[in-house]
Amino acid sequence: MVQYWEETEPKYRHAGIDIFVSPAHQGRGVCTEAIRLLVRHLIDDRGHHRLVIDPAAHNAAAVGCYTKAGFTPVGVMRLAERASDGRSWHDALMMELVVEPQPR
Repeated sequence: MVQYWEETEPKYRHAGIDIFVSPAHQGRGVCTEAIRLLVRHLIDDRGHHRLVIDPAAHNAAAVGCYTKAGFTPVGVMRLAERASDGRSWHDALMMELVVEPQPR
């Protein structure tokens, strides 16, 4: 499952990405390829210059995947995501991919 959202206010225009890959398909490049395709769509077709994604800070596989797709870490959001136990919270890593805006 891959999805995105857009902030369309011209002053703050950017898009965010979220992805889920079944454990049976992890470690085979599926996530990296899906992210790269979505990045191209959001930049080339939707006109964004800045994209964000915020995996769990402890999810090394996700962070590695997004790094391969061109995202860089920019900070940690403390206690930003509810853990699977439904009671506790954990940190998320804010990552972004920025390209110079092209005149439209």
